[in-house]
Amino acid sequence: MKKIIGTCLLTSAILLNAQEKPTYPELTANTKRVDLKLPKIENEKDYKVEVRFGLEINVSECEDPKDFTFNKQNLKHEYGLPNYRYEYYSVAENQPIEIFSANNPGNCDKNKKTVKKILSSQNIFMEYNGYFSTPFFIPKNWTVEYKLWKIDGEFKTAK
Repeated sequence: MKKIIGTCLLTSAILLNAQEKPTYPELTANTKRVDLKLPKIENEKDYKVEVRFGLEINVSECEDPKDFTFNKQNLKHEYGLPNYRYEYYSVAENQPIEIFSANNPGNCDKNKKTVKKILSSQNIFMEYNGYFSTPFFIPKNWTVEYKLWKIDGEFKTAK
């Protein structure tokens, strides 16, 4: 009887502690995974995280690229396990983008190229989470950029 109870307890302990493995998108030759891991801080509820995507482009010295945009419907926010566990974001690998730039009048060489970094005009706001990283599956030439925002947790009435 003691062996049966011991075996049942051991089996239930193993089943309770067993974790399912989350399912993420497969990487291709043109995609990469970037894990956004935020440091642990006090009062996480007082902060929000703004995420934008970055891109380095070759432009002439006369061009002043401001930002780029993509079809936000191609940005997917999904979960690796049911019940909203292990969230991740993915963007299609052959994502067409549109770059917004202006020309700089003045003394510049249109034939001289330079590399400039631009950020997407679209952003994602997330709750601060210093315990788990958030994976992003993005095209290889993109980066994940983030900014922290301190918030006032109280709602105010508009007048």
